[in-house]
Amino acid sequence: MFAQHCFFTFSGGIMKKLMLFLLAALMFVSCGEKSKSLQDQVDAFIQSYLYAVRDASDGKQGTLQDIYDNWLSTEMKKVVTFDDFKDFATTTYKGKIGAEIRTSRANIVIDAETKAFIEATGQTANMGRMAGVMNADASLIFTVRVVKEGEAFKVELQTLMAEITERNNEQARLANLLKNYKGLIKIDDITGKKVPGRPGLAELTGTILNGSSDLDMIRVGIRVRFKDKNGDVIYAENFLPVTDMRYEGLRTSLLPNSVKVFKTVVKDIPEEWDPDQPLSFNFYLIDGVHITPQELIAENKERDKLKKLIEDTKKADEEARKQLKEIWEREKALKEKIKELQNQGE
Repeated sequence: MFAQHCFFTFSGGIMKKLMLFLLAALMFVSCGEKSKSLQDQVDAFIQSYLYAVRDASDGKQGTLQDIYDNWLSTEMKKVVTFDDFKDFATTTYKGKIGAEIRTSRANIVIDAETKAFIEATGQTANMGRMAGVMNADASLIFTVRVVKEGEAFKVELQTLMAEITERNNEQARLANLLKNYKGLIKIDDITGKKVPGRPGLAELTGTILNGSSDLDMIRVGIRVRFKDKNGDVIYAENFLPVTDMRYEGLRTSLLPNSVKVFKTVVKDIPEEWDPDQPLSFNFYLIDGVHITPQELIAENKERDKLKKLIEDTKKADEEARKQLKEIWEREKALKEKIKELQNQGE
């Protein structure tokens, strides 16, 4: 009994010491976390955010929906929808964040009176295999702004928020301009193909329809989004297939009851673009003026006159080129005859 009592007493002492050791260890870890500088916390947060976006974009871990729900600030989510963020993330980050990134020391703004954290902005760069910073390519440098909600850091990308706000205002203006032409003004289709032997170039072909009765479409802008094999947007381009200008004396605005077929080349398309994925597109800009039936008739007559003048000029040029070619061929034949006579004289 005495031996048994001593054993339990001994065991109890060991257990008590073990518990005290574990408690001390936990307190040490906790104190270590608290003692971690604000600078280190912010820098680590920015790195973690970019790694999380990278892994979600590449399908390795988590989803972009998780990033949107848990990492972005409330203010940012009021402006930027999930689809907006997905397009931004895949276009900006996908395939561009390396296995290791380094955050330059973020600039931290502290309230002068309360010493409370206000915001921080940091830049990162990919690291090479020899631990060198790979920052020659600006597309591999990422700027992240951090704010605080309660005790948690959150990402708030003000540049993206400003772009989305401007785009929304633009779309509202478009909607107001086109409210009387629903279904009458549209992009019929846009197809794209890679240019053989020219990496990064894409040839786009499309059609714009103006079925209105009184809107002269002076300037038309189109936003096209290119996708990879997974259907993620990896590049976006804006261009103007219709502008208010005169080309060879001919106005190029899109009059009522007319069609514009366009072909344009876009450069700097990422290699990951999959031409088999349908392009997504929409108007991002339309400037137009109302035109009366009388003005439309007069404008069409003027354009028909200019078209005829251009066609006649081209025909005259073709005739002149044809006559010149005949003269050159005659001269060539005469030179051959002279050469033949000279050979006979020898």
